[in-house]
Amino acid sequence: MLKYIVLFKFRDPEECLPTVIEKLHSMEGVIPEILSMETGADIWHNGTRSYDLALTCTFRDMDAVAVYDKHPFHEQMREYIYAHRLDGKTVIYEIPDET
Repeated sequence: MLKYIVLFKFRDPEECLPTVIEKLHSMEGVIPEILSMETGADIWHNGTRSYDLALTCTFRDMDAVAVYDKHPFHEQMREYIYAHRLDGKTVIYEIPDET
């Protein structure tokens, strides 16, 4: 099992965050490789250290991440997000199975 985390920094967070969050969550159920998804807008606003939004997903394996990454619906969501994004950071790491 994998945990996939993306941090986003936007040029206009007050304007775009509600739509970005809606678009991200619209992928749930459409892209079956996403096992779970959570988003959270930053409430600390700690200058250059803070990012505006965190996305956390779980995937079965890297093959599932690859399918998600190239999924046409994800590509549509990415197009909107990239139009507003200043920066993004990603990390993927293994988590133990809960069995």
